[in-house]
Amino acid sequence: MSQNIPNDWDDFELFKSSEHSSGVALYESYKSLKNHFSHLPKKELVARGWISSENDIASLTDLFRDIHADQTGTLFRRSDSANLSLSSIWLSKVKSYAKAKIATGSISDFKGLSKDELKVLAQLSPDTNIIVELPNILAKKGIAMIYCRSLPGMKVDGAALKLSSGHPVIGISLRYSRLDYFWFTLIHELSHISLHLDILENPILDDLDTDAESEIEISANRLAKQTFVDRSVWRNCEPKYNKSIDAITKFSESIGIHRSIVAGMLRRESGNYASYSSIVNEYDVREIIFNGN
Repeated sequence: MSQNIPNDWDDFELFKSSEHSSGVALYESYKSLKNHFSHLPKKELVARGWISSENDIASLTDLFRDIHADQTGTLFRRSDSANLSLSSIWLSKVKSYAKAKIATGSISDFKGLSKDELKVLAQLSPDTNIIVELPNILAKKGIAMIYCRSLPGMKVDGAALKLSSGHPVIGISLRYSRLDYFWFTLIHELSHISLHLDILENPILDDLDTDAESEIEISANRLAKQTFVDRSVWRNCEPKYNKSIDAITKFSESIGIHRSIVAGMLRRESGNYASYSSIVNEYDVREIIFNGN
């Protein structure tokens, strides 16, 4: 191992006894951690209590573990971008919070998630207060749902993964606080669990501002849209021709979802993101969840 090892390497002594890791591999993981740390907004992490000071790399033990476990480099070491560093520490926190929840016994065993169950969840959307209860509702289905606010500049809306315990986890970043964006992110991540559970040992992180290109993302988008409204119904629904808010409201009530979701789908499809602003900005999801905190 290199002789020029920094003093704070000693804070990660617990990894040196691993039977499966050479000292060189551990040190390479540590260098990757240092690189990520250099890109992170230290003041923000201190304010959140994620680190104790702007020099406190030792509090990032969970991120160090994740970097070292990421042998393929598909997530934690594939580039030096600032967004990747933000995404990496955010995902590490999501996993840490999920493991803590599971350790309390509050998450049931996971037995699958059907398309019918997805539709039932989507039809909870008219009650805006249900957002606070969703983690408990999903816990009964064996899914750990974590609200973990986006870091400034981070381009991730949600994540889906599976822990070694077999429990699926979804992380919601609340990068945007619109109700339509929240519900589409939620159902998109749950669609990954329904469709792609067998590959979620490698986490999926989603930036829903970008167009889906991989078959995995296309299929999750397709299922999410179908969950909200059947394609045959959507194809000729009245709001496509009658642009009034009243038409959106009546159609939404007829299919059992919140009208902001229909408005959001129309905005996305038309590319006119100035339309229906009064509907999609009617509620502040972060305010609902964190009560202004």
